[in-house]
Amino acid sequence: MNFSESAQSKYPEVEEQSQGNISKALNKMAEGKFGYEASTTCASPSANYFWYRKRQEVIKICTRNLYDLLKSTDTSENPSLFVDIGCGDGTDLFLIHNLFVKHSSAWKFIGLEANTDLVQICKMKQEYYKASGVDFMFSNAISKLPFSDGEVNLVYCSEVIEHILEPEALFQEIKRVLKPGGYLLLTTPNQPNVFQRSYWINSRRQKMQETMQAMKVQPEKLHQPGGEEICIYGHISLKNNQEWDEILSKIGFQVVDNGRGALTYGGTYFYDNEFILGIHFLLQSLLDLLPRKLGRNFSDQLICLYKVKDS
Repeated sequence: MNFSESAQSKYPEVEEQSQGNISKALNKMAEGKFGYEASTTCASPSANYFWYRKRQEVIKICTRNLYDLLKSTDTSENPSLFVDIGCGDGTDLFLIHNLFVKHSSAWKFIGLEANTDLVQICKMKQEYYKASGVDFMFSNAISKLPFSDGEVNLVYCSEVIEHILEPEALFQEIKRVLKPGGYLLLTTPNQPNVFQRSYWINSRRQKMQETMQAMKVQPEKLHQPGGEEICIYGHISLKNNQEWDEILSKIGFQVVDNGRGALTYGGTYFYDNEFILGIHFLLQSLLDLLPRKLGRNFSDQLICLYKVKDS
């Protein structure tokens, strides 16, 4: 097994799946450069803050609404069901699991993931954490979730819908599996956000649309054991907060609570300059003083809790 094969088998989250890209990353390391874009863990201060901020806001939303989220808790013989669609390496699922189990043991947690390597990582984490009531399964069934009508209490879907050709169909499917009054906790890019709208000119908007269309036509391929091939799309479904709210409202969801993510993803030498990073953190702190409903627009992410509308 050569180095590239070994790296891919040990680190399935590596974005560079080709020999050429791994060679480029190695060359940067040999030159003594800190290649943010080649990092397997987003090892950039601004990029790491982006994901930290998202998870922090998700936990805050769950904490603020914990009573309502848990009041429908069933018995330990018939536990309430939490489903994470596109759970990745399970980080978010375990964070929410740790919060919930402090207040109720009558919950079952299921993570769905289309990458079999990540499913194995999740199961190793489950064993390491000794987390009870948690299960992970391979699932690429975006059009048909593996649950009965009205079976799920809370769906968590983070950084998934922007990669889907028809996110509305997934929302319909989520509504189908949720119980009456069930919840959807959603995160996805908020683009163009208020800052982007201030400097995006028409030519830049058009270029973004052309890039999205190209990714729809030529997706990357993820090869699974057994020869199965899955299409992996980039950010092909980008909308702002208000547009997502309107789509979900038409499907039958209402906004319950929201958080505010980081201003921008960053992950470049510019954003990680000490001065720029300091200004970034200062702005974050000032924006935290705004009401949540207003502050959500000053974010590169939608982080929102929705509820199935009463019929």
